Amino acid sequence: MDRAKFEDREMFEKAAKLPGSAYLARKVASFRSDESGAIAIFVMIIFVLMLYVGGIAVDVMRSETRRVAYWQTADRAALAASNIVLPPSQSPASVCLDWWSKSDLGDEADELTVDNFTPLCTGVATASSRETRLVGTVRSYNWFMTMLNQPYFDIPVETAAQQGVSKIEVIMALDITGSMGEASGSTTKIAALRRAATNFVNILKFNRDAGGNYTIPKDPNNLISIGMVPYSSNVNIPVALRNQFNYTNLSWWDGLPNQGVQNPAINCFEIPESTYSSVALSTTMPIPMAAVAQTASSNPNASITNISPSQTWGGVVNLGYTAGTVPSKNTNSFYCNQGDNYSTGTDESGSNLIALPSTNITALRTQINQLNPRGTTSIAVGMRWATALIDESARPIYTALLGGEPAMAGRPAANSDNETRKIIVLMTDGTHVASNYVRDAYKTGMSPIWRGADGRFAIQFTDGGPALTGGTRPGVPTAANPGNTCSGWSLADTIVNGTTVRRNFFVPHLKASSVRRKNRANEAEGAGTGTNVTGGCDPRAWLATPAWTGSGAVRQLDWSEVWRYVSVDWMIEQLYLRSNVTSATNYSTVYSTFVGNFMSGTANMDARLNQNCTAAKNAGVEVFGIVLGDNVTEAPIRNCSSPGTGYYYRVTNADDLNSAFEQIAVLISELRLTQ
Repeated sequence: MDRAKFEDREMFEKAAKLPGSAYLARKVASFRSDESGAIAIFVMIIFVLMLYVGGIAVDVMRSETRRVAYWQTADRAALAASNIVLPPSQSPASVCLDWWSKSDLGDEADELTVDNFTPLCTGVATASSRETRLVGTVRSYNWFMTMLNQPYFDIPVETAAQQGVSKIEVIMALDITGSMGEASGSTTKIAALRRAATNFVNILKFNRDAGGNYTIPKDPNNLISIGMVPYSSNVNIPVALRNQFNYTNLSWWDGLPNQGVQNPAINCFEIPESTYSSVALSTTMPIPMAAVAQTASSNPNASITNISPSQTWGGVVNLGYTAGTVPSKNTNSFYCNQGDNYSTGTDESGSNLIALPSTNITALRTQINQLNPRGTTSIAVGMRWATALIDESARPIYTALLGGEPAMAGRPAANSDNETRKIIVLMTDGTHVASNYVRDAYKTGMSPIWRGADGRFAIQFTDGGPALTGGTRPGVPTAANPGNTCSGWSLADTIVNGTTVRRNFFVPHLKASSVRRKNRANEAEGAGTGTNVTGGCDPRAWLATPAWTGSGAVRQLDWSEVWRYVSVDWMIEQLYLRSNVTSATNYSTVYSTFVGNFMSGTANMDARLNQNCTAAKNAGVEVFGIVLGDNVTEAPIRNCSSPGTGYYYRVTNADDLNSAFEQIAVLISELRLTQ
């Protein structure tokens, strides 16, 4: 027994003398196997971790709030310092720091939670633009992360703003066709256009005063130039601008050139379609001028029996006489017209002229407010002039005509100039409508038409003559029609004292409405006793010389003078149809001889517009498009507009037209953040 107790005692002593590492391992194993109080400890650990994470989130959120407040204040300071209205003497840096010091952001500096350090402001101000850059730091002090040895966050903030470019060149191409006189909304389209275009130029050049009027200049350095191209059937250009080009077909009145196209100015070009693929318009290429003529056609109620071998009385033209009158310019039937509104006592004849770009908008605003609707729609022609005048190739024209305006020196800027924005605003209320124009052969040069001092006319028909005057005359026997007479009287050539007397001048007012045919050999002309024929050939209307009782001095007219005194329609009916000369009695044939369809119709005009718009955009020109009205084909203007947001506007009624122009003006001169 004693020995057994001794062995047990020795065993326990040996166990007590185990190494420390083994003892610790045994204790850990024992703790691990002991499950009492395990959940409480775990919860305590998670709770502490949640406090840490929540505290970090609070500190991060507070620092982000401080950063946003600092950044927003920095943006406002940069925008304020970049306002181009400020004179260059006030540097962006000084304005930025002054604005910063007066902001309420510094009120938090007394707190122990944030330091809004004064930023570093730098910038550049030129006569044309301002740019400001602001770099700063906001320090947000932590509440919880100090336990992690992170007492604060230093957050860098950087922003920049700029406004203005070296130059802005704007051309407005505005629709002033006859349909612009129609009512729309609570006003008329033309009234809405006047208001909208005026506000547009005001917004570009002025800020509002306390009374809401645009009186405070915001372009003190004359960096923004604005011009206008009013268009309808064509575009009327000032004489001075016309003279910069190599034009042809200039009118002649009373033997003097350049008459009838100035005072008031009525000068339209028929720009060749081959030029629509480019923006430049050559000043050396021959460009025909449009005739100032009333080209509207009619459908005369005329019964005509032509001369023929079986009809020996000279034919019958049942079409009465009407006196020729000077065509009224107060119509839509002129392909080229001046802009006077005849219902007012004010001379507005120059209102539809191209207004060359200028940095002074005083005269432009006056002209806008006098725009008068007249004519049909040739959008492509309006756009063609706008691109020609905004293109860099027009600089010699500007130099010659705008040399007295120093701010226009060197304009238009090069198309590749990155510091110049070139902008065209194209507005219309309609779809292309082809216009009728007088063909080149009948614009200038001597015509076969004569005019007496009494205002009456004669036309000379000549064998083989021009302008359909070479047909067989009534009363003149031919091999094919030897019995051809004029109501029984012969008008054949006679020889008097060795001189051939040819009765080839038809004088329409001398032709009676009805004529009794010759019944006896000795009956005098016009005194026949035969059948009374309405519209029959009257020999008294055919003279050997262009002189009649009361004619006074008679003068042969240039073609441009013919259109000065009568319309194309009157000439065809009275001088051609009533003469009953063969080849001159079909109204459509005669009309198409003198008059053509300009640009060959709507589809072709749409194509030329698209072609020119593409050329403009490729040259760096921004195109803003506005369509006014419900029944307007949008595609031509939408396709013409530059791609991107804010370049195309559809306005359903005139009341909203101002909003479109105003939005464009704001986009053109916007002040923007760049970083």
